Amino acid sequence: MSRKYSGQYRSTFVNADLIGSATVVCTAGQFNRLGEYKVLSGDLIALGYSDLDDQCGAVGRIYCIMQTAPATPTEGTIRLSLMSSADRQLSIEFECRTEILKENPTDRTKQLPFEISTTWLGIDKRFELSFNPDTTSTITTADSIIRVDITKEAV
Repeated sequence: MSRKYSGQYRSTFVNADLIGSATVVCTAGQFNRLGEYKVLSGDLIALGYSDLDDQCGAVGRIYCIMQTAPATPTEGTIRLSLMSSADRQLSIEFECRTEILKENPTDRTKQLPFEISTTWLGIDKRFELSFNPDTTSTITTADSIIRVDITKEAV
């Protein structure tokens, strides 16, 4: 059964939405919390973007490159989790290696497709971004690039 929302629109999470400070020290071998986005009153948000009836034709994309300095990428695994207002992980919605996510920085049509999730978050729920680097690194927000397409609905 598909749901259609008349008030849906596409948006994008970027660095400022998902990383909480200018630099974040990330220890190798474990997921390190980079930051979070808390859903505001009046919004419903789902990761990804596409027509709910055509998941295979997803137009949403995800792109990510984590860097310690300009032109100095740090490889590892990115994770997007859904969190409750009580700081409990509800689910892991996305997990992927950065080598896959950093392809084609300028051509969105060649970036990894990111279809809409079936889970919508409302007020006080959070999207959390974590990173498990291959080597211990200090991630610099200004040098990293994160673009995660989302679907929003005003309620």
